[in-house]
Amino acid sequence: MLRIRDLSVGYGEEPVLDGVSLEVGTGRFVSLVGPSGSGKTSVLRAVTSLLEPLGGTIDCDAAPTEVGFLFQDDALLPWRTVAQNVGLGLRIRNLPPDDIDRRVTSWLERVGLTGLGSRYPAQLSGGQRKRAALAQVLVLEPRLLLMDEPFASLDAIVRTRLTQELVTWVEKDGLTVMLVTHDLEEAVSVSDEVYVLGQGPRADVVAALKLALPRPRDLLQVRQHPEFPAAVNGLWQALTGAPDSEQKES
Repeated sequence: MLRIRDLSVGYGEEPVLDGVSLEVGTGRFVSLVGPSGSGKTSVLRAVTSLLEPLGGTIDCDAAPTEVGFLFQDDALLPWRTVAQNVGLGLRIRNLPPDDIDRRVTSWLERVGLTGLGSRYPAQLSGGQRKRAALAQVLVLEPRLLLMDEPFASLDAIVRTRLTQELVTWVEKDGLTVMLVTHDLEEAVSVSDEVYVLGQGPRADVVAALKLALPRPRDLLQVRQHPEFPAAVNGLWQALTGAPDSEQKES
């Protein structure tokens, strides 16, 4: 679905990323982890052409209209209702009103917001806003979904519930996903592959981990899988360069 080769991205002439190469297979869930300033979000922005690369190539099988981007902060317009926000992209695409209503109603039900379509964003809880933001992206039926720590601001219970629901939707609909996260356990819990970016500036991929954890994925049960602790430790070692003995002591 997505192939990145020798990607260099910068703000000005100095690269933040330099020589990043990775692949995201169709129907795969891939995470990017790395220290702050390593350019994880810049990779997503380069894929969506929100940021012009300094060098390298990005080949994507999905058309621009088939790529969804879920930001850290939701993109809900405060003067529009939840239903109007969810259907905004469909209206921009000039779909028939009946089709828009049908798809919006369906996705409000899928994300647990049935009956709340007439509310405004300020009348929603944080978790409900994130559900609305998810519906706003997924109603467009993207083939590739890019996510930049979308649930980082939520409490642990709501975050786990939403992440599990997202994983279930992804598995059911066959979406391809690239997630940016700082949470190593989250990365292992949801992913088929995890790429580790090194410290910037001029960061590149310092490790890649393929996971064989079973699907469909239960995020609570998967943490009990024998391979889970070793995978998390492997990511930590790649990030810090600490040997196994130091990891255990910390």
